[in-house]
Amino acid sequence: MVARHAPMKNIKAIILLFIANSISGFAAGISMLAIPWYFTNEINQKPIFGVIYAIVTLVSLFWGLFAGTLVDKHDRQKLFLWETGTGAFVLLSIAAIGTLLGYVPLLCVAAAFGTTFWLYNIHYPALYAFAQEITPREQYSRITSWLEIQGQVTSVLAGGIGALLISGMQADTYHFLGYDWTIPFSIPKWPLQHIFLLDGCTYLVSFIIINFITYESLVDRKPQNQPIKEQLKTGINFLKKNPLIFIFGNAAYFIFVTTLVSSFILIPAFIKEDLNAGALVFGVYEMCFAFGAVLSGIFVAKAFANHSPVLGCIITCILGTAVFLTYSLTGAIIVFVIAAIFQGLANSGARIMRVTFMFSTIPNAVIGRASSVFQVINVLFRIFFSLLFSLPFFVKNISLAYFIFALCIAIAGCILAVFYKRLVNLKTNI
Repeated sequence: MVARHAPMKNIKAIILLFIANSISGFAAGISMLAIPWYFTNEINQKPIFGVIYAIVTLVSLFWGLFAGTLVDKHDRQKLFLWETGTGAFVLLSIAAIGTLLGYVPLLCVAAAFGTTFWLYNIHYPALYAFAQEITPREQYSRITSWLEIQGQVTSVLAGGIGALLISGMQADTYHFLGYDWTIPFSIPKWPLQHIFLLDGCTYLVSFIIINFITYESLVDRKPQNQPIKEQLKTGINFLKKNPLIFIFGNAAYFIFVTTLVSSFILIPAFIKEDLNAGALVFGVYEMCFAFGAVLSGIFVAKAFANHSPVLGCIITCILGTAVFLTYSLTGAIIVFVIAAIFQGLANSGARIMRVTFMFSTIPNAVIGRASSVFQVINVLFRIFFSLLFSLPFFVKNISLAYFIFALCIAIAGCILAVFYKRLVNLKTNI
């Protein structure tokens, strides 16, 4: 009876969590859009950003493991307070330095990027673990869809507004996608310190909102007082006992690897060098990607309600392969932005199906540590591809990089297809 009535008690907690997540995610999204664009197009230092991204990702290799133990050991609400408080302090401090100097030093820009990136490493494992903790099992696919819709609507707003704040806009007539668009007003370009100020303030607002969350846990979580080394072993041992979960978790995660590296390393240069376009197209790409992701959140769970999430992941791999092949062959802006919709659909569909499968097969008490293992492997792939595609050869041959990504996603889809029957009939070993 408690489990049946608990969702009504937790609905306020879920709403407040979504509101806080949207507010902080909006400004963080603008910052993560602005920083790669700043290095690639404002100061023409794409190789430097490639190195920064690789270093930040390398640190995530170790931080991600530790973050997983924190998610399983501590109250998830307190983790969100720690995360948003840290984000507010760091971003507001960098904004203050930039205001005093009149510009943001490169070291501070790197620190802002690293902080936001590392907070993501604990934010999403904690978010999904918390959602699993307060949601009844039969509603897992619904809550993952809601999370994806909420996150991607936020990305739509961040992408559109971010593009305007990065480059500004003069009152004029612009030719875009074969049409003339008249803009009767001007939007001033924001310096980085103002963008970081906005980001820091939203973290602060989220911190306040999270303080008001009250909830009833739907799972039996025991205190984790083991040493960190032993806690890490728990997650690893769980996956050793359940190798099919390990295989699925990595194969279904690969489309996210390619999307993340594409967004930070390839897309800014691709738009500038291959499409000969600017920040407006960058913003439209982000909005189209997010639009596709929202469609995914609305329809994917319903489309696969009577099918295994594994089938959904295989189909999204096929779609992702087609998208990256399109990027490798096209030089037309209209084709690029349409393909971005399907990229968002594929990436978010894979996330929804993957998380739904994980919620159903991994106990809440170990999901943080098990997820951290997947995160480490994900990070290793991102480091490899970030360094590889930052080489001068790939900077001048971005289409080849996208062909390689298409091939990798196709391989991941084949792996899922090979183990399909065994994954569908999987029984978890605790």
